[in-house]
Amino acid sequence: MTGICSIIEVETRKVLKPFPVSNQTNSFRVLFIMAKAIIKSFRFRINPSKAQSAKLENTLNLCRELYNAALAERRDAWKLNRINITRFDQDKQLPEIKQTNPEYKEIHSQVLQDVLKRLDKAFQSFFSRVKQGVKAGFPRFKGKNWFDSFCYAQSGFNVSGNRLTLSKIGKVKIKLSRQIQGKVKTCQIKRELNKWFVIFTVETAIEPLPKTGESVGLDMGVSAFVTLSDGTQIDNFKYYESTQKKLRVAQRSISRKKKGSNRRRKAVLKLRKIHQKIKNQRNDFQHKVSTYLVKTYDLIAIEKLSILGLSRGILAKQMNDIAIGNFFQKLEYKAANADKELIKVQPHFTSQDCSSCGNRVKKDLSVRVHYCLVCNLRIDRDFNAAINILNLAVGQTVKGSKWNNSSCLPLESTSNLL
Repeated sequence: MTGICSIIEVETRKVLKPFPVSNQTNSFRVLFIMAKAIIKSFRFRINPSKAQSAKLENTLNLCRELYNAALAERRDAWKLNRINITRFDQDKQLPEIKQTNPEYKEIHSQVLQDVLKRLDKAFQSFFSRVKQGVKAGFPRFKGKNWFDSFCYAQSGFNVSGNRLTLSKIGKVKIKLSRQIQGKVKTCQIKRELNKWFVIFTVETAIEPLPKTGESVGLDMGVSAFVTLSDGTQIDNFKYYESTQKKLRVAQRSISRKKKGSNRRRKAVLKLRKIHQKIKNQRNDFQHKVSTYLVKTYDLIAIEKLSILGLSRGILAKQMNDIAIGNFFQKLEYKAANADKELIKVQPHFTSQDCSSCGNRVKKDLSVRVHYCLVCNLRIDRDFNAAINILNLAVGQTVKGSKWNNSSCLPLESTSNLL
């Protein structure tokens, strides 16, 4: 059986070039909650020197080689001998790898262990998908543009002032735009286009926000990003759609360049920067909207939508542009951190049922006004759905609710609030 060492020895090594970017210098995300403790990640920009950048690139390259070699060993062992190799079996080979390949001595031991852990997670996810009967997707080998991070799991890093000390790398300049709160668990170094970032995973207590006593239902849309049950409407800026002309020009420029040429590489980098800007604009907008909602309302009701189904429908491009799944994720972790309540309700007939009398008024997607012949309620379709979503969340019976027709005014845009 071929071991990782021999696989690494025969693999051709290539120099990595700067890859992926984000104009956003820091952000945090909640991973899970247990009791009153919460896991966040803080993201900061780092500015390594040329020598340190070369070391970071070399570390990424060696980690990618190790990942591919370990994947090949597990695949071949099962394919040829029906032997199941575990992560712990491969962990035991790391000392031998360092002896036969001295360049791996320049990488912290826990960084190498985390690479094998990442591969094991990929296999566990693969087996889980097989059991569920969905498209499995066997773990893939990583090309030079598909492996952009490595992680110090428990030790090997330290922050002092504006310097981040990384084992085997050195002291790197870091832009600490905010104070790191909580106990640092891991330190991940990530490359995005031609920039480097560090992501600290920390365990900290939740930070409750003052209670407002307000509740709101949210209905996501295309013409408007979100409509609130209090009559407020937040505009959809359609960042991808408004940038399509620039994308077409950049894509045509690539098609005219010879494959493998330096000019084509520059044209690809230019295209990726445009896509990165769209991503940053969308993330910035969603962070502002989600923060506003969490600060303003104690209870937020949303629909339990099938994101995959929406991304494959007739409005797939528009749905992907507003990125509903990412927005809901931001709402969820911010509400948890602020000790606010987020409730998901079933989306069935929220746009059809009348929010005043409960009568079901069937209408096509092209009909944007809800008009009930029973109670003569005439309001915006999304406004009506937002009210129904809130009613379902608080357990209120729609038929028993009262609605004042005089409050059915044109929706207010909150672009100036953001």
